[in-house]
Amino acid sequence: MRFYFVDRITEMVPGKTIKGYKNVSMAEPTFSTHFPRYPIFPGVLIIEAMAQLAGLLIETSPIPDGKPRKALLSIVEKVKFKRMVRPGDRLDLTAGLVVFDEEGARTEVSAEVSGDKVASTRLTFVLFEVPPELSIFLEQEREALLKALTFHGT
Repeated sequence: MRFYFVDRITEMVPGKTIKGYKNVSMAEPTFSTHFPRYPIFPGVLIIEAMAQLAGLLIETSPIPDGKPRKALLSIVEKVKFKRMVRPGDRLDLTAGLVVFDEEGARTEVSAEVSGDKVASTRLTFVLFEVPPELSIFLEQEREALLKALTFHGT
């Protein structure tokens, strides 16, 4: 089972920035233990949401050598948490590329609730080359995810 911590992508400029959000609901399984009488969305899940958004930015950005790659989180640094995230909050996420080449990428990522900064960090990813026989599956999965997360209006 895979858990997604990004509900919607609101803006994306491949190779530059991406924005999205996570609606934090009391229905999240984590709130049964974190904490039952005073639910707080765990910081590690805020980092995971930021990493998922940044990973999508990296994987949808043109790679200089053109080979299909999978972004894997390798370093989390300079994490700062400013306040708690609670059920009912909308976690607005923003990621920007700082460094990007065939081997890896570094991003600056932040999270806000109602315009107040909740967290910020620098995330570094390594890029693993995907074998040609598997690259079509990776591309199909990524396209389906982007279609599901991108608002097209009705």
